[in-house]
Amino acid sequence: MSDEHRFRSSFSFNPEVDVPAAVYVSQLWLYSLAVLYPAQALKRMALFAKTSLGRYPTLSRLRGEGQCYCREYSQSVLLDRTSEHAESVSEFDRGADLYERVVLPFTRPVHEEAFTLVRRLLPPAARILDLSCGPGTELFRLAELVPDGEVVGIDLSAEMVAAAHAGARQRGLRNTAFFQADVASLPAHFAGRFDAVHCSFAFHHYQNPFAALSEMHRVLNRHGKAFVIDGGTRWANVLSAPFAKWADPGWVAFHTGEQFERLFLNAGFSAFYWEEVLPGIGMCVGSK
Repeated sequence: MSDEHRFRSSFSFNPEVDVPAAVYVSQLWLYSLAVLYPAQALKRMALFAKTSLGRYPTLSRLRGEGQCYCREYSQSVLLDRTSEHAESVSEFDRGADLYERVVLPFTRPVHEEAFTLVRRLLPPAARILDLSCGPGTELFRLAELVPDGEVVGIDLSAEMVAAAHAGARQRGLRNTAFFQADVASLPAHFAGRFDAVHCSFAFHHYQNPFAALSEMHRVLNRHGKAFVIDGGTRWANVLSAPFAKWADPGWVAFHTGEQFERLFLNAGFSAFYWEEVLPGIGMCVGSK
């Protein structure tokens, strides 16, 4: 089945569909077909002129933190109280089952490129914290990258956590664990215990980006790295922000590479690197 056919079959007309969301999704799919997949092909032929900011991060020769949470927590850990940001995830609770089908055609080429960089920088025994993991779309691939390590997924949506946990079990991924948590207030026992933090296409939903980055910094070990994938070029942010504001539940703001750099350094990271992995999409790497 072609990518275009998958795109069309993933979304069928429904008289009760959210029109702004439908328009926004169609724009994402169109951008994928017209820009992202062709650019990915050019990149593999070394014909993609990428832009970057900062110094390329040093390769890690550490063994990694290994497995811990996946052995201790076989069931998802849910909050025993309501988060102050719970209202912002209500739409994601209702859409947990559809999220992967709707978003995957857009995110797939981005993550194929971004994970190439992640794979270079992390050992097979790395312990990764996946922020706003959703139904686990990227978490499952991260878990395959670190067979001797583990991936801990967190999301503020209880339905997303449940979907991710079920998906991991269906795939036989035993090096995973799941927590319901707010990115601005992660569990205290996470402090200094992760080799990496991964955050994909979620940062633009964070109401307090500095708090989120400060928490990323807190949970990393002394050689840890934070990977953030999101919009990042000024032209793409200007074009996409009106659609996101209109249709994306919980959208707050996109950030340029320069804005990300200031946020990372102010949150305590010692080094920062940003790369345009595909047109309009950037990946940040913050080193503790």
